[in-house]
Amino acid sequence: MVAPGPHLKEFLASIPIFGGLDDRTLDRVVAMLDEQKYSSGAVVCREGEMGRAMYVVADGEVVVTRAGGDGGRVKMVRLGPGEFFGELALIDPQPRSASVEVERDATLLALTCRDLYQLYREDLNGYVMVIQNLCRELARRLRRADERICEMASLADEDDADITQIRPSPFARKSRGARP
Repeated sequence: MVAPGPHLKEFLASIPIFGGLDDRTLDRVVAMLDEQKYSSGAVVCREGEMGRAMYVVADGEVVVTRAGGDGGRVKMVRLGPGEFFGELALIDPQPRSASVEVERDATLLALTCRDLYQLYREDLNGYVMVIQNLCRELARRLRRADERICEMASLADEDDADITQIRPSPFARKSRGARP
């Protein structure tokens, strides 16, 4: 649990996933957060493990990585204060899609699936706002990934630019609907 205060509420309100929440809802979220401190080099979560929480970087720096084709790690993004990761765990009970390692001593604020469900029970409007914000952020990240795929395809040779050859993640959920 995090010590409540006006600075923490202001900090949370500046983060897209908590944007637009009223003071009462922000107070609830602050009470739910679990402050966790990590030293440089610590692994917060591992690709392939089940996740039950998302994290907001309050201080420090983390690096998000994925397994590369050569068995090494590929750095996807570096995150600092005000940024967050692990949000997929709140809406999709699938293994983590990436690993996160602390690059510079960090203080993280964890919000669990259980916390989100508690918000649903206590403050439906606040819950809906958080979910809408989460969906907006996921859409923004998907658009950015689409742009990167197009950039990579345009840099590749004509023969290698067929993005239909991209294989789905082994963690992707199989479609239950009829195939075209």
